[in-house]
Amino acid sequence: MARRSRRRSWLAVLTFSALALALGVCVSWLVTAPAAARWEPVIQTLALCAAISGVFAERRAAAQERLQQTLQALAGELVKNAGVLADPRFAPLDPAHPVHRVFPRPVLSASDAALVSGVLAERRHSALTALLHEWRDTVHELNRRLDLAEVRSFVVEPGSAELIRIDESLRRDGGHLQHARALHTRLETLLRAQYGGVVDVREPPPAVR
Repeated sequence: MARRSRRRSWLAVLTFSALALALGVCVSWLVTAPAAARWEPVIQTLALCAAISGVFAERRAAAQERLQQTLQALAGELVKNAGVLADPRFAPLDPAHPVHRVFPRPVLSASDAALVSGVLAERRHSALTALLHEWRDTVHELNRRLDLAEVRSFVVEPGSAELIRIDESLRRDGGHLQHARALHTRLETLLRAQYGGVVDVREPPPAVR
């Protein structure tokens, strides 16, 4: 991906350099041409100005389209993860009948793609980028904790009090599950406030406490 990005940068530099050189030649031609022969350099100069403007406009439109696609993917992933974090399997166990559970996992494919694509490299996206990095680290740690909780729970018998202790540890105040839910809410709020005109972030379902 970095190689493709460098190739595109070189192509852009060559394109602009060629157009700028041609524009300089046309302007020189316009200045030195006899009055009766100035229509042709005028037309060439205008055509080159239009070409340069068109290149800038096309690049800006392409960048805006990539940004919109990235934000739409993030919004869709947010909705999916809202359902994951509100899943009934995260509800407290019944103390009278504790059972084994396999937990759903939040996903990060759109978040990872947004961070490595360079679409959010501009300074105006710094708040979103910082929050995505924090969200990514939090989800990785939460998923690791869920793995450990499942392993611990399946080595004890159903109905064991150890299952209640594992469940309480997972859902404790200030724990990884609570932190992931809080970060998810912050990410959703930021997307809606800063990019609400670009993406549609639907209301997530209420979380199961």
